Amino acid sequence: MARSFQVTFVRSGKTLAVDETEGVLNAGLEAGLTLAYDCRKGRCKTCMVKVDGIIDQSEAWLISNEELADGYALICVGKPRSNLRVHA
Repeated sequence: MARSFQVTFVRSGKTLAVDETEGVLNAGLEAGLTLAYDCRKGRCKTCMVKVDGIIDQSEAWLISNEELADGYALICVGKPRSNLRVHA
């Protein structure tokens, strides 16, 4: 059974329970949030935002180690590994 985490989208103030196998962008869109995105494959950086918490970026092609260290993530391919605060 997959775990779920609390993901708070800072701009809207909305908090969602997001399964560890679900993408953060997809969860936000399904909840009716307006979020920036384009490729949905981790290859364009349109969805890159600051994230507080642990988010899986193993499928993020274009994000640099420096951007990851600064707390940024590509939420189109990012899956929660802890409770998150997404600055979008």
